[in-house]
Amino acid sequence: MVLGIALLGLGFLMAQKIWAQYGQPPQPSIWAVPGSVISTGSAVTIFCRTPPGVTIARLTNDKKWFDHTLQGEQEVCEFSLQNMIHSNAGFYHCEYHDGNEWSQNNDKLELVVTGVYMEKPSLTVDSGPQGFSEINATLHCHTHGSFNIFILCRDGNASFPQNCSRQDHNTFLISPVSPGHRRTYRCFGSKKHNSYLWSLPSDPLEFSIPEPPDLLDNSLENFIRLIMAIIILLGLGALLLHAWKSRREPMEPSGALS
Repeated sequence: MVLGIALLGLGFLMAQKIWAQYGQPPQPSIWAVPGSVISTGSAVTIFCRTPPGVTIARLTNDKKWFDHTLQGEQEVCEFSLQNMIHSNAGFYHCEYHDGNEWSQNNDKLELVVTGVYMEKPSLTVDSGPQGFSEINATLHCHTHGSFNIFILCRDGNASFPQNCSRQDHNTFLISPVSPGHRRTYRCFGSKKHNSYLWSLPSDPLEFSIPEPPDLLDNSLENFIRLIMAIIILLGLGALLLHAWKSRREPMEPSGALS
């Protein structure tokens, strides 16, 4: 019995040493191409990166999972979804099995499907200039449906949810907006019970704030004009002075008649 307790203690110490040296299996990384916001019927490829020596990679969400057997030194595997439908939306995780245990799956991918709701919102801008240093812009996402979530995506790029902001009202305040600001926006409608399903996108709205006039360039231009005006005035003054002197000089007497 004493020997058994000693062996258990030795095993515990060895496990602690191994845990301290290697720790938990590293988390896999996950990303999507062309992006994680995909229109209905389009294709998307999800990539999982794993450490060397992994035998099985798994892509999973709340509804199903897909397994992929890795060959040799392969560290990146891909899972293709050829026809996006509403049931494909949600959070995805990558897991892998290294022959001993499954990894953790804290790294996650949010996959959004657009065009599930066929209404197309419209996007308008209402800006109130307050000088060149700061301008508040208000964008309105107009819909006729029963949406209670509104999404605004900047740069016209809705490929990734991090490029978009969501809120429960259709007015988006952009402040401050610096001069020279030039961006394209789109908006979508969605519903709280399933925020991964979006409407069709609005037409792109290009919003830009003009640059202020360059005061340095204007000052230089005005200075050059002033110099030119002075030169012209001096020239005119010299001509007038010469003409005045010419009129004041006495005329030479004419020669005597023979």
